[in-house]
Amino acid sequence: MIGSAKKNAHVPQLALVRNDDKTILLIFLISMLICAATFFIPGLTSAVDIGWALMLMSLPFFLVGLVTYVQKGMWKALIIAMAVSSALFLINVPVLAVFFIAFMFVGCVGIVSVAVVLQRHLFFSVISSVEYINAKSKLNLWERLVIFIFNIPAEIDTRKITMECNLKRSGIPFKDIADMMFFAFMVGIALWIYLSANPAFMENARLYEAPIFVFSMITFIPLIVLIWAPFKSLNVRITTNYRDFSLYGGLEGTVKRMAVPVFVVFVFIIVAVNNISLAVVIGFIASSVLLNMIVMAVSAVMYYLFFESTFADDAMTKWRIFRPIPMSMELDDTRMEKKDHPGTPKRDISDIGDTEIISMR
Repeated sequence: MIGSAKKNAHVPQLALVRNDDKTILLIFLISMLICAATFFIPGLTSAVDIGWALMLMSLPFFLVGLVTYVQKGMWKALIIAMAVSSALFLINVPVLAVFFIAFMFVGCVGIVSVAVVLQRHLFFSVISSVEYINAKSKLNLWERLVIFIFNIPAEIDTRKITMECNLKRSGIPFKDIADMMFFAFMVGIALWIYLSANPAFMENARLYEAPIFVFSMITFIPLIVLIWAPFKSLNVRITTNYRDFSLYGGLEGTVKRMAVPVFVVFVFIIVAVNNISLAVVIGFIASSVLLNMIVMAVSAVMYYLFFESTFADDAMTKWRIFRPIPMSMELDDTRMEKKDHPGTPKRDISDIGDTEIISMR
């Protein structure tokens, strides 16, 4: 009986996941496993076909994108995407170029759709973990990871976590998109360092093949970045008596802190290139940067135009209902003016008596 009481004493975590979200995630995971299995087919991953094999990993985003178009009834946009891609193919535009353009229309919608599903799984899970992080004597692995990702100081009371409940957009937040593109660039650096430092890869890579090799990997970068977008949009923060601590600001601080040493290593690798042509390395990196920024920008615009409001409304509604006040509150007497409260006793200063200043000279 006591054990049951202890189990039920924990406040249930707020949930945002819908049945449609579970379907999207299931479709994505199953299709990803099927595409990954193609790498074990003999002969498919030869030196000639490795680029095409890697591009198979982006097909799950295509599939999820098509499902999302149907779910949202975006038939006109889907028809336009198919018409443009077909027209380009018929006028003999290279297949890879047609594939990239089609991905901008359909694949990016799939990226954003999967990102929103992960947002719904993680958003309140992170907030629930942050609330008691600095009030617990022992932290589990997930809580330690949250502290690292958001760079949460040990000296603040994390129970005072709150968020914006009146988000209103008057247009596309280009500053937020620019921040996301910087975030994506930092994440991409790790990918470029690994591939640039891998002689087996770079010796077989030609400039026009570079986008093929990295395209499927780059499609996952916007997915990683967009997962954390609600923490910025809803201004999730820990209030203090001085300056509030923004969780997204802590995340940016972690990324920037890690980016400096990574960039130094990146420069060292470029300078230390010996058997590999410097032009090949720089060409590979330039094409990767361009592709990364395009995919990230398109995905971010689609997110803010078609997906953010629904998620934000669901999150704000549940927060207002179940967390109308912070878990820990304080009364600050300095913010109260007694004259604003009727019935407050007042005393004439002359009742104190006369004050004389006596000089000791």
